[in-house]
Amino acid sequence: MAVSTISSSTTSSTSSTSGSTSSVTGLDYSALVASAVAAKETRADTIDSEVSDNETKISAYEDFQTLLNTLASAAEALSNPVDSSSTNLFSERTAYLSGGSSSVSASDMLGVSVDDGTATGTHTIVIKQLATAEKLGSTTQTSQTGALNLSGTFSLGLADGSTATISVSSTDSLKDIASAINKQSDSTNVSASIIQVSDSAYELVLTATDTGKAIEFSNDSSGILSSLGVTNADGSYADELTAAQGSEIEVDGIDIQRSSNVISDVLSGVTLDLYSSDYDSSTDVGSTITMELTANLSAIKSGISTFVTAYNAVRNFISTQQATGTDGGPASSAVLFADSQVRSISTALQNSLNLTDGTFSISSLGISFNSDNTLAIDSTTLDSALSDNLDDLETLLGFNYSSSSTELTMLRSPDSTASLSFNLDITMNDDGSIASAGVGGDTSLFTISGTRIIGKDGTAYAGMTLVYLGSQSLTASVSTSSGLADQIYNTSDNAGDKDSGTLQTLIDNLTDYDTDLTTKADDIRSRAEAYGTQLTTYYAKLEAQAQTAANLLKTLKAYSSSSSSSS
Repeated sequence: MAVSTISSSTTSSTSSTSGSTSSVTGLDYSALVASAVAAKETRADTIDSEVSDNETKISAYEDFQTLLNTLASAAEALSNPVDSSSTNLFSERTAYLSGGSSSVSASDMLGVSVDDGTATGTHTIVIKQLATAEKLGSTTQTSQTGALNLSGTFSLGLADGSTATISVSSTDSLKDIASAINKQSDSTNVSASIIQVSDSAYELVLTATDTGKAIEFSNDSSGILSSLGVTNADGSYADELTAAQGSEIEVDGIDIQRSSNVISDVLSGVTLDLYSSDYDSSTDVGSTITMELTANLSAIKSGISTFVTAYNAVRNFISTQQATGTDGGPASSAVLFADSQVRSISTALQNSLNLTDGTFSISSLGISFNSDNTLAIDSTTLDSALSDNLDDLETLLGFNYSSSSTELTMLRSPDSTASLSFNLDITMNDDGSIASAGVGGDTSLFTISGTRIIGKDGTAYAGMTLVYLGSQSLTASVSTSSGLADQIYNTSDNAGDKDSGTLQTLIDNLTDYDTDLTTKADDIRSRAEAYGTQLTTYYAKLEAQAQTAANLLKTLKAYSSSSSSSS
């Protein structure tokens, strides 16, 4: 703050803290004011220190949030989540191909993509014929830009598709006709190109953009297409460069025919891309491709590795916050030492890792604890577990739901990770809508929204959403359990969520508290500055009075001296 310097003749405001050398009383008023103001500001300095400590704590909470969110993401992918929008590594599928021939591998003949959750199993495939697109040629013309002296209209398109009318004028060239056809290709699925056969020979080529469908012409009353040599006089193709044909495959001994080389409606969740075929129709011999649809074990293994890395990062952070110094007190890095929230999260994570279903535990995955409580992976044990006991490991790690009714499915899992086992009584109205749902005769536990049965807050079923697609009243046996990864996901997400997590609540509370503290410190400094101004004014008056007294004393002394001399 500005410190006033007080002199006997004037009072001026300056940033100097030095005292006045002309004070009649000999007192350093500026030092007195500065000391008084500093004493008043001591509490503000203490508050500043508290705000700084809180900001450091907020930063640590935010770092913890980031680590927990990374762990939540890794754990959720292994938790067999009910939410279909979440990554579920156990539902990912991959296809392994074998077979083919000595000259062409299976992967060069067939490509496969598999949707998540597709039924696993083995299938045999023989590619007998690839689908091809119709391609028609014209007779050659001496120029692609010269007028053809043809006029009229014709229509074209693919079989069972849309058609468009092409108009031709006498000044149009081969290039103009090709351009007119291409302007309509989005609707007709027929494109045109010009091939230069020689320096003075050009041929119009029409190509279907879809396989397995013939190019069809109509309304060519002026005979433009026959004049170009695309069709004969009777409308048949004059020069069919490639005939349209559909694809033909054999799947598990069943012949399948489609119009395309991309087939997605034969095996549910499986899309086949046909690349090539070595099938000989004369001998009915072709390579058999074996397609094995399995869980994506490499993705699961990678996910487990990601989970361990994320968990270890959280564990190292917690260890840092629990570290002590040589004096037995908190280490300088332990910003959140003895923090109850950190301790609670640490305990919950540790308890989840100790989960077992009686047969399998985290050690079944080849995961063990290091001396610092971080995790280590034995890849050999993990590979064996994934190959031999995948279903059991999915149960150990993930959220598990079962119902005696196939018409009752779960849309959202309950908030609690506690296991549930109950009989759900569903009563239907006469119009087929759900009237009520309850457990043990208590229908107040759920609300009904269309086909959804939603657990109410404050009950064991809070957060749970079931979907019933049946039309009859029934009692369904329902059970749920939360596996290791699911529990860790819930712990990490509940704490680390940046919108509603417990750490965010602490951050928001500290931020609000710091705002209040900063306001309080500012108020203290404002009052201290005002107090300093008051003191300056007060001391200035004292100095002025002292100066007046000094002047009077000087006058009296002079008068006394003069009187003595006169006498």
